[in-house]
Amino acid sequence: MTETPQNGIKGLKHWRYDLLAGLQVALVSLPLSIGIAIASGAPAVTGLISAIIAGLIFPFLGGAFVTISGPAAGLAPALLAGMLMLGGGDLAEGYPLLLVAICLTGLLQILLAFFKTGRYAIFLPVTVVEAMLAAIGLIIIIKQIPTLMGAILPAAGTMLASVTKLPQALLQIDWAVFFIGAISLFLMFYLNKSRYEWMRKIPPALVVTILGILLAALFSLEAKYLITMPDKVLDGITMPAFGEVLSRPELWWGVLMVVITLTLIDGVESLATIKAVDKIDPFQRKSDPNVTLRSMGISNTLSSIFGGLTIIPGGIKSRTNIDAGGRTLWANFYNAMFLLIFLFVAAEVIAMVPLAAIAAILIYVGWKLCEYKVFTKTYAIGRDQLIIFIITVIAILGTDLLVGILVGIAAEVLILLYLLTPSFRYVLTGRLSFKRACCLLWDNLRVMFKTPILKIKELEKEGIPHYEITLSSLVCFNLLPLDKILASLPPKEGVTLIITESGRIIDHTAIEYLHQFEEKCVRDGRLFELVGVENFVKFTEHALAARMQDTALAKEQVERTEREKEMERLAKQYSLSFQPAEASILNEQDFVYLRRGADKQESNIMLGEFSGCTVRLFDYSHTAAPNYYTKYWNTIITSRCLIALSEEIPDMVITPGHYLEPYLVEYDEIELPYDEGFTDQYRCFGKEGNDPLSFISPELIEFLKKHDGFYLEIRKGVMLAFRKVKGLENTDDISLLFSLVKIFNDSCANNKLGNG
Repeated sequence: MTETPQNGIKGLKHWRYDLLAGLQVALVSLPLSIGIAIASGAPAVTGLISAIIAGLIFPFLGGAFVTISGPAAGLAPALLAGMLMLGGGDLAEGYPLLLVAICLTGLLQILLAFFKTGRYAIFLPVTVVEAMLAAIGLIIIIKQIPTLMGAILPAAGTMLASVTKLPQALLQIDWAVFFIGAISLFLMFYLNKSRYEWMRKIPPALVVTILGILLAALFSLEAKYLITMPDKVLDGITMPAFGEVLSRPELWWGVLMVVITLTLIDGVESLATIKAVDKIDPFQRKSDPNVTLRSMGISNTLSSIFGGLTIIPGGIKSRTNIDAGGRTLWANFYNAMFLLIFLFVAAEVIAMVPLAAIAAILIYVGWKLCEYKVFTKTYAIGRDQLIIFIITVIAILGTDLLVGILVGIAAEVLILLYLLTPSFRYVLTGRLSFKRACCLLWDNLRVMFKTPILKIKELEKEGIPHYEITLSSLVCFNLLPLDKILASLPPKEGVTLIITESGRIIDHTAIEYLHQFEEKCVRDGRLFELVGVENFVKFTEHALAARMQDTALAKEQVERTEREKEMERLAKQYSLSFQPAEASILNEQDFVYLRRGADKQESNIMLGEFSGCTVRLFDYSHTAAPNYYTKYWNTIITSRCLIALSEEIPDMVITPGHYLEPYLVEYDEIELPYDEGFTDQYRCFGKEGNDPLSFISPELIEFLKKHDGFYLEIRKGVMLAFRKVKGLENTDDISLLFSLVKIFNDSCANNKLGNG
């Protein structure tokens, strides 16, 4: 690709890619949209109506590039609770009233986008947002268990009521329905975890839906266990009850609470999703949060008018779009067109899907939000974050989403105050007066919300304008002034952030923000320095852990793991330096593989010279939407030949099979004139004007034929290599990576001699 695909009329030139991607997204979206509607307490058809309206509207409003919008599981508990509250426990009565709240939510989002409030999401602590999603996952699972077992129970408005109904569900179990649900649930987990590539290409939700239809027919399930669809699509459209809301003042407070809850959750989840999807966009385009917020607002307003649910960007559908080769928002449009066809042509088939199969799909979606990895990841970042996480989850489960989020924010404030303020024992022992302690407490509270910027200095470095910004403590609540300043600076001019001794703490959200800004600077070729952070003590070894500057704070020496000990011994064997601590990786060579995903960390780093090359070997982990908490591991080696110039080595990729093909958009596939044993295993990609074949030596071919599953990328004169099939290499097999470095160095030397 010589140009980056754009939305609008220009994007239609990519219709072949977007059309096929739209079809695959529709096959995933069909069962998901229906399931989300059912989980929300709304008629099943409203899920499809929402997804269709989102697809027909979003591509013309923009704000993102490969994001697929529609109804989302994250909002289902809030919609159900709002419907029950407004309807006095009656879903049918509450739904038209809820549509009014959804419409007002959309109008409020449009207003917020006009005032460019998208950036205010930075105020929310990252851990509180993740805890909100985990709590939503638990709520979805608990509420879907009765349906999975075939129990027909009235909807419960609270988590406590849902839990107390579980024994009743056991008494009403229908074994045929439960069998379908159990098989469906097993397949959702098995197919999503399958090691067979051909299995992962088939949407598990679609497989479960089709199997559910067949089993429902085999067991002759009653209609009450199946999805209910209207005889005519237009009969399934419910209009918002604006008149009733206006004439009943007692509803106004409830509607206001629902609007605030939906606006907060919708906005936070939308902005988090587009940010995560941007990180796996093959073209590295960046979404505009305010335009996206406006687009969601317009979509929500129109969706409610036609009886649809709230609309936000979806991680699962967006990942499906990218993997299927979608390039622009037209994929979302084609997805809507296919759903429209399904709705009018296959409504009778949809009505044959058992509710238990849909419940299994929703339980899997809920599990991905709250699985144990969410807790282990939070604990790895710091015990302080785990406390905030657990408090937020318990508060949401015990009250509701809005109150729980506010409790989580309050917990973050209290934890920061506790960390910053001297212990009360100083007051009890007379070392500090009570009045002075109260003053310190107030000062620390003000610091958390006061601008962290102390001074801005403009100078020149290497003939390029450069800005030095001096900062004090950085926490989520005072990041906005820094964000505004950094956004206002010219995009190519250098930045140095200096955190002074007056800064006492940098919380987890601030550390993550600084890392993301540093990543952006590296990607844009912009000079960036972060000075002073080395004086802070990290709460844990995690690269994104909070840090404090406190002379009384001493870090306990953590005993090294067996992996670290083995890697250290190996580093000594190859005469390389060794660093076990985790660090956030910066993709200076702009490797395609390292562009993808979030939470990119390297650990057990070996560095030095080997076989005429500068090598760096490390354990690498990352996450990627929609599996936000699943870490993917590989042992990677990078190598730069000391005798060859970067421009003498062609950019190229050798990949096992179709691995990463959707992301190699700037490369063209090159036909390999080698034996079938090699071409059956590997494919080669290069750039126009380069000659990768001259660099592929017989030794490299034999090596790759002998050792299956290697991914090899050369960019800007540096080679990156790992084995896709292996994950973390054991220390015996790491020798293969060093053997590849020798082959790389020989190829560089031969190329240089040939050119000479």
